[in-house]
Amino acid sequence: MVSILLAGCDSNEYIEIKDAVIFNDKSFKEVKMLSHTDIDTEFIGNPVRMTKVDTFLYIVDSSIDSVVHLFDVKNNLYRGLMVGRGTGPNELLSSGYVHPSPDNQFVWLYDITGRQWVKYGKANVGKISVMTEKIRFVKDTFATMTVEDPVWISDSLFVCVNLNSFKERFYFFDRQLKHKPVYNPRFSFKKNAPDFVLNEMFSILLNVKPDKSKIVLGGRYFDCLEVYHSSGILSTLTKGPEKGFNFNYDRQRSYARGAMIKSPETRRAYLCLKSTDERIYALYSGKEKQDVSNYSNSDVVFTFDWEGKPLTKYVLDCQIISFDVDENNKKIYAIREPEKSIIYFDLN
Repeated sequence: MVSILLAGCDSNEYIEIKDAVIFNDKSFKEVKMLSHTDIDTEFIGNPVRMTKVDTFLYIVDSSIDSVVHLFDVKNNLYRGLMVGRGTGPNELLSSGYVHPSPDNQFVWLYDITGRQWVKYGKANVGKISVMTEKIRFVKDTFATMTVEDPVWISDSLFVCVNLNSFKERFYFFDRQLKHKPVYNPRFSFKKNAPDFVLNEMFSILLNVKPDKSKIVLGGRYFDCLEVYHSSGILSTLTKGPEKGFNFNYDRQRSYARGAMIKSPETRRAYLCLKSTDERIYALYSGKEKQDVSNYSNSDVVFTFDWEGKPLTKYVLDCQIISFDVDENNKKIYAIREPEKSIIYFDLN
């Protein structure tokens, strides 16, 4: 039986949430068990993020000498290093998720360490890709802003998250870096902790619908999904699947160090967000830091429509850390943990 409730208010010591659609495990129309198939079990490095563009997987690597690798999913072959790690021409120090350009002819990578967003040519098999454009978030201009995960929503406008602000859910930027924040009108923050704790506690993942009409946010440590129109107007707010999802952290050590220090009871919510024009796909943890299977990995993927209604719960036969979806070919590609291999799940 499908069970969906409309909550007038959900409150704890840090936040009051109004008019959220509350869901639980019984809210999903179906539950499917999925088994994986190996693509590459001999990956050398530490793959942490994955994006599928056309027939290639762009794999972000956090190991010493590489940043992005290419996998050809059409032929299930590793195609080589795309971006090296360093300060030389075409190199980066780090990378968030890879995103396609608005015209889908290039890809963009955000160098978190270098505070620069860089445009590269798309998959160039067997060759290091060439940097063709750069947008820099210079420290003197953005001293109080730590940008993460910029994504284009038009030729001239992009959205991104600021890790140093919890009230501003995300920002709109133009190419000249003029920007404006977006707030959630259904959130009332109670300010019962320092900003450095609240910034982490209410930090989010961001994903943009392929047709650029909507933006979805998922809480890393609180179990809300926020969907906005591309104008910045809130569309829907969804919370679940567990009642009483509380925030726990080591207050004494956090206050002493000026940063949120996790406790064994700290829980993770959403780990990775992807979307198609039909669905939102969300890798959900719900585990505590002390969980032996690692609270930053999960074997559960929720899907929702763009109105925030639960559709399918996928239960995987292994833990993953990141994924992307090929809805046309009915596959979920993923990075398996702790094996560090590249796999896929058949949705048929």
